[in-house]
Amino acid sequence: MRKVGIGALGVIGGVLLALIVQDLLATAFFSNGTIPPGPGIVLGFLMPVFAVLGAVVAVLIHHRSTRRTSERATDE
Repeated sequence: MRKVGIGALGVIGGVLLALIVQDLLATAFFSNGTIPPGPGIVLGFLMPVFAVLGAVVAVLIHHRSTRRTSERATDE
């Protein structure tokens, strides 16, 4: 159950990071009142991709930290 919570926090962090990156890229690609179709498609895919990456990274970091903690406990 703990991994689900960690994954959910990772999704939230990924979405927030995607919002920031989208805002920066949108202002960079904005020209003549519109965003060209190619970069517009990329901007559309950023949020789900960053959300999944955030969840995966959060679970991997949690797994790595718990493994190190358990190794220290067995060494002592």
